[in-house]
Amino acid sequence: MKKTKILYVFHVSAIGGGSFCLLNMIKVLDTEKFEAVVCLKSKGPLVDELNKLGVKAIIKPFLNTVPYNRSLMRYSSIKQILLFLFSMRKFKMFIKELNPDIVHLNTMMMHPYAIAAKKNRSKVVVHAREHWPINENALQLKLARSIIKKYSDKLIAINKTTANILNLPLKTVIVYDWIDFEDREKAIPFRSLFGEKHDELKVLLFLGGLQKIKGSLDIAIFFNEVISYKDLRLLIVGGNSKEIDYSGMKGILKRTMKLFNFYSYSDKIKRIAQKDDRIVLIPPSHQVKSLFEQSYCTIAYPTVPHAILPIAEAIFLGKPVLSARTQEALEYSNEGKGATFFELNNKEDFLLKLKYVLESSEEIEQNALDSCEYIKEVFSKENNALILNNTYKTLV
Repeated sequence: MKKTKILYVFHVSAIGGGSFCLLNMIKVLDTEKFEAVVCLKSKGPLVDELNKLGVKAIIKPFLNTVPYNRSLMRYSSIKQILLFLFSMRKFKMFIKELNPDIVHLNTMMMHPYAIAAKKNRSKVVVHAREHWPINENALQLKLARSIIKKYSDKLIAINKTTANILNLPLKTVIVYDWIDFEDREKAIPFRSLFGEKHDELKVLLFLGGLQKIKGSLDIAIFFNEVISYKDLRLLIVGGNSKEIDYSGMKGILKRTMKLFNFYSYSDKIKRIAQKDDRIVLIPPSHQVKSLFEQSYCTIAYPTVPHAILPIAEAIFLGKPVLSARTQEALEYSNEGKGATFFELNNKEDFLLKLKYVLESSEEIEQNALDSCEYIKEVFSKENNALILNNTYKTLV
């Protein structure tokens, strides 16, 4: 029996939420009925993982995305739109040549590619993982919604919040980015990160790397300038090291800007970490299970609302969470029962709730444990994989 060819299209091949989700989807694909092919913008760790699975990865540097909830009057937005428009013709030719049965766009910000895929008579799935407030850049959201409505056959939303924003109930199925710690259990001992007396420390785990949307700089500043607990440590996963990279052409530019005391967002964080031995940076890794288990609490400090899977992952393991209050954070914590919350972008409330967390270990641990089974059900690999495969089957 001929297999149905599914083409997954994504612009990120580095370690991250979207690429990890894509990899997980392919791992649970019903291989008796479906054949996966992946198209990426560039090579990266995701390509290596796909090769291990025997899945073909096609690199197309022309791939692009449209601006995400950003004014179109910016130079960067205009440039991005032009690049995307130039890529449309190439994408159309690529789709025609490959002729997949299903095209799965792994981000809502590639939604115009649905037009070319649909005109090729492929079935189209748009995977929406973005939080786009309905009162912000509303015309762009309206246009995106209209294209998705007209040219997609199914919309996969990663949570109820995203599904409600796009409000296309007849097309929408919710498939949570499920939690699976298989192949993620390699231990990263705290002794190697914090020394022999690591058991006497309270480690706050921050899995947001050095990204602005994750609030990484705010966390580093608070820790360095305001938080004085000597037994407290901040572990930032995704920061590589404290050393600033001055190599290559980019390094020359950095050295020039340094003369004017100007540093990039990530380098500002590294400069703070260099001054504070309590802040530890390690490279991005999927081997996070042991980090959750050894940490006192997981911290999430988003500057804008978006889905943060580590909130659910920590509770899945019965470990405490301190997070900004967002719709997604509530949804990922049993409607807020499994975590402690502070108001979004409220520094005073964050510090207040952090103090509470540090002084209430038994209570915050019990809250996580009480919500553990609920999170395991919602983010079940088996349940969500079944929904995903059934979604594909309805299209063929």
